Amino acid sequence: MTPDSAQQERYLHGYEEWTRRWMETRTAERELAFLTPYLAPGQAVIDCGCGPGSITLGLADAVRPGEVLGIDIEPRQLEVARSAADRRGTTNVRFEQASIYELPAPDAGFDVAVAHFVIEHVSDPPRALREIRRVLRPGGVAAIKDPYYPGFVFRPLTPEIVLFQELMARWQKHNNASTTYSADLRAHLLAAGFSRTLATAGMEAVAGAGQDAMVFRMILENQVKEPSFRETVLQQRWATESQLNAISDSASTFAERPDVFGFIVFVQALGFV
Repeated sequence: MTPDSAQQERYLHGYEEWTRRWMETRTAERELAFLTPYLAPGQAVIDCGCGPGSITLGLADAVRPGEVLGIDIEPRQLEVARSAADRRGTTNVRFEQASIYELPAPDAGFDVAVAHFVIEHVSDPPRALREIRRVLRPGGVAAIKDPYYPGFVFRPLTPEIVLFQELMARWQKHNNASTTYSADLRAHLLAAGFSRTLATAGMEAVAGAGQDAMVFRMILENQVKEPSFRETVLQQRWATESQLNAISDSASTFAERPDVFGFIVFVQALGFV
């Protein structure tokens, strides 16, 4: 990432303990089912924005003895990922600090590239997709998955939920996030140089009952405590400290309501070289 873009972009949920625990629930088998038919032993794979490595390690299992490289801009995430690989005894994976704009790989160095809920956080998706295309070999495939934020629904619309959604929208805009680009993902992939694309849209419940509601509670409780988010909200006077605390304090009660419901909409696409 260039110095200018580094100042303008960030992972919107931060890198606190709650974020890591949330991200570690993700698996390649579940999150990348649309890619699974195209994975094979011996392939070289790059995971762009690997976070704590839970998806990356699943990719390593799928392509063993092929090698997998996970990259992320945050050193703390990479430390967690390396520790997870060591605990599992996964030896065909390595992790490096790098930006999706400047992948540490030669041209045509990989068979498969993955970016899961990553490009939504950057200001220039076409640039990121061109860089992913650069490192793929002929016959390679990119798997991209990102949310489409206008399709998000959370109910009931309590005052705390309404304010939380308003603050998240401002936070995304403040950081130049790309919250709607995924609707045009096929066009972006073709413009980046991919010869063919496939795409589907999906929905995932994040607050319905049981564990789903608990995940939503975790997000609602902790996002407003994330240091960069909280500092920016207060500095910009988007909300007061008491309002932020009210959002966090309401999470437990909200998640236990019998009428709580919410879902996110996402796009998942494959780009073929």
